[in-house]
Amino acid sequence: MSESTVETFSSILEEELGYTNTATYPSAPATVIDLPEVAGVESEFFYNYYTKDERTVATGVATIVDIVSADQNIEFVKLQSRTPRSAVITIDAPQFDNEIDDSNFLKGYALANGSSLIDSQPEKIVFEGAIANTRFSSLILQDNQVDETFYHALTGSIAFVSASHDSTTDGEMANLLTEYFTSPISQQTASPSTIKKVLADYQPVGVAYAPTDARYEVIADAMRDVRFVEFSFTVNNAVAHNMVLGGLEDRGNIYQDELISVEDDAKEVQAWYVTNANPGTLDSSEFELELAAIEVIQTDQDFTDQGYTIDETSIPIGLYIEKSEIQMQGTSFTRVKMDPIVINSYGSHTIFDSDIKYGATYVYNIKIIYLTAYEATAVDPDGITEDERVFAISMVASEGVKTQIIALENIAPPPPKNLQFNYNFSSDALDIFWEEPTNPQRDVVRYQIFRRDSIDLPFTLLAEFDFDNSTSRVVPLEIAPKDKSFRVKSSIKRFRDTTFEREKQYIYALACVDARGLTSSYSEQVSVIFDSYKNKINSERISWPNAPKPYPNLYLDADLFVDNMSTSGASRMRIFFDPEYYDLVKTQKIKMKNPKNPLKKIDKSLNLIAEKYKLQIINVDLQDSDIFDISISDETGPPIEIPLTDAMLKSIF
Repeated sequence: MSESTVETFSSILEEELGYTNTATYPSAPATVIDLPEVAGVESEFFYNYYTKDERTVATGVATIVDIVSADQNIEFVKLQSRTPRSAVITIDAPQFDNEIDDSNFLKGYALANGSSLIDSQPEKIVFEGAIANTRFSSLILQDNQVDETFYHALTGSIAFVSASHDSTTDGEMANLLTEYFTSPISQQTASPSTIKKVLADYQPVGVAYAPTDARYEVIADAMRDVRFVEFSFTVNNAVAHNMVLGGLEDRGNIYQDELISVEDDAKEVQAWYVTNANPGTLDSSEFELELAAIEVIQTDQDFTDQGYTIDETSIPIGLYIEKSEIQMQGTSFTRVKMDPIVINSYGSHTIFDSDIKYGATYVYNIKIIYLTAYEATAVDPDGITEDERVFAISMVASEGVKTQIIALENIAPPPPKNLQFNYNFSSDALDIFWEEPTNPQRDVVRYQIFRRDSIDLPFTLLAEFDFDNSTSRVVPLEIAPKDKSFRVKSSIKRFRDTTFEREKQYIYALACVDARGLTSSYSEQVSVIFDSYKNKINSERISWPNAPKPYPNLYLDADLFVDNMSTSGASRMRIFFDPEYYDLVKTQKIKMKNPKNPLKKIDKSLNLIAEKYKLQIINVDLQDSDIFDISISDETGPPIEIPLTDAMLKSIF
């Protein structure tokens, strides 16, 4: 192609549109700041002891513990703690000390002032997700009803329908759906698939649950992976309202109600920008950010005599933890912001936040506060002095890493101990005495007294003493009949059985119920009878304590089950089949008609190895059990004969 045929963009505009004066300029950038986050966050709910107002009153402050050897120090603090409950948050902070030279001015400034800057000037903290110039605005979206939205979207999807048709059980349908959908959080944490948890969550479609200690946010916990997920983004002010309207056109958008709430603001922002924008004028405000500075340094200021250099860099000086309480309003949730937790020193810490209510859900967002030095333009808003180039220092908070804590404990109380019996001759009744169990939670609020006539019969409730003085009482899992329930002011550890007959033998046991409605196992079971010859009560313990209520005979002094064993803290189990003999043969003698050989020996296998075995697992804490079938396939072959001359130790042993 010859040089004369080459046309420039300006010549094309002049020829086609008649433009004789053209210019180009860059578009306004969408600025994004991405600061390093904490390396890891672990959280747990620590329940120390019960208080009657624990559901309605949050007391205490956040205590910071510097972790050196982590777990042992944390457990020691738990043992020494005098607060009733705490949210324990362990933060692993990355180290950047080796990346910044000691001669850097910002590092010296941080060492001298960093411990007081966050507390003294919190209003000057600039948050990463809220940084934008005059052409852009930042928006944060979080769906408060994502669990119900997701459930209804799932039940109406094609994949759900086909999986329902192709499966015969709920388990098969869950496995099929897992092939269509995956949960990134489940993959990272090896937790059950979100889809499988959704299928077990019937709360959104109106199925009622039993009135237990679990609140709605715990019952509907299947969508915990996504319920409090939020994200921030930056939108151009010129099209802010148009983008919101575009999102609202999608009726399946889970953020529809959130977008409706910001539509008026987006409309106002877009209208203001369109009115004031001048496309033919370059405005520096469209390219630069406005940040609150805590220190301004003249560029001509010389620090070399002090051994310092200044350049653009960032140094972490502390942690800023946003705290929110998830509150239920009707069937939806709202997030209520609480006072943040400020740590004025940077590093790995463990925080005991005691300012929480039992039964509530809390979300913590751990942000790193950085001191950031950057070159900027100092502008006098009054226009008296000219703009000048300076180095500015600002406090910038990272986006943050979230963690969630549900303030619930599910430790069942131990049963009462040291049962004593005495016959009351004046009342012609049996007096029963017991002692309170050793219970670190101090949350026992009910005693239950049981009786039965023999080990072949179930226990019958004689009475329940209710001394629950909680300001927010919980409906227990087991509701006693009104004629058996007695409301008392304080703990009573004695009961008089007026239906005791001296001619009969009875078995007594007790149980505890805590403030969460969880029940203990049975106490020791004592057989009681009146000895008319000695004119006194004879008592004998026939069962050790902690027998589950569904299985009161578990610890009787008898071989109740063929084989049983107890364990705790295990999450997996391996079963080995290792019999002493694979087969037992019984030799039988059969009479024959042959007079020379009247008896014939016949070997008959006893077939002691069954095709199926039953394994029953009993959870003595939750009073629940399940039975599993175990099949054994015989893959053994015929015996191998080894000549004596070829036998070695390896083949023998």
